[in-house]
Amino acid sequence: MSTSRRAFLGGLAAAAFTGATGYALARRPGGPDVLRVGAMANLTHAPMLAGLGSGRIQAALAPRIVETRIFRAGPRVAEALIGGAIDAGTAGPSAIVVHHARHRDSGHGLRVISGCASGGASLVVTKKSGIRTSEDVHGKRLAVTQIGTAQDVSLRWWLRNAGLRDATAGGDVVVLAIAGATILDQMKRGELDGAWLPEPWATRVVRELGAIRLLDERNLWPDGRFATAVLATLARDAETDWAPKLAAALADEVSRALHNLEHTLDEAHAELTRRIGNPGQRSLFTRASAFVDFTDDPLRGSIERFGEAATTLGLSPPDATTHLFRD
Repeated sequence: MSTSRRAFLGGLAAAAFTGATGYALARRPGGPDVLRVGAMANLTHAPMLAGLGSGRIQAALAPRIVETRIFRAGPRVAEALIGGAIDAGTAGPSAIVVHHARHRDSGHGLRVISGCASGGASLVVTKKSGIRTSEDVHGKRLAVTQIGTAQDVSLRWWLRNAGLRDATAGGDVVVLAIAGATILDQMKRGELDGAWLPEPWATRVVRELGAIRLLDERNLWPDGRFATAVLATLARDAETDWAPKLAAALADEVSRALHNLEHTLDEAHAELTRRIGNPGQRSLFTRASAFVDFTDDPLRGSIERFGEAATTLGLSPPDATTHLFRD
């Protein structure tokens, strides 16, 4: 087992301990009056980011006070849910599935209560890599932003279906987990041949490096639809009065995005600017949005397929999505 995978699985174990022993301690005193909502700094989370930044989600949840938490990767959102650091959050499906499967028997399972986005992930490769088909990936170095993300599972599953294996499984394709900015830098220097990235990172690599978008992941899914951002809570919190209100508020934000995309992108970019300082050029969001489809449908079938893939790849126990949805 690779060091990166051991670290990922070790993190899951740590999250289990935190979730089992520290949930009440992690919650803010007076918690019923405060709702802590997490989102990721990716374009696929734009409706949630816009709703949080504009104050519309706050208004929908009033009189509760909504506090925003921004995360760099989906596994961090899932860990925060399990550990009680946030009450709800949008994350990629693989992180939600894996953490749910590992903690549901201890009473810390998760529940998907809404969709947010479909699409918005691509395999991009440098021109110098010589990669033009899956056959060319032998012996190459590829990257994802973190082990256990939807892009990590998609990349490893794609390799498997192409008859390839990553180095940790005895193959000759090296798969590294590296931050987005570092991926950009290493691809520029020729130290990486490609990466499976969420938006806007995929578009940024294509735009700044002249990289090739070898694969738009939508082309691998029926009707081009697969979950890349979903709203989840602890299963027990899905039964509270605020959960359906939050889901409805996010659905309203998705509807806004479908009717006035540029306004949603303006608000999402402004919120990320406030929270993380430099989310990249605003024009990048418009370019990247061509690869994203916003929807409040969680696309359950695609999440179940992510769960099956995660189990096959050794990231999750069997029947990973059992009790993840309200049946």
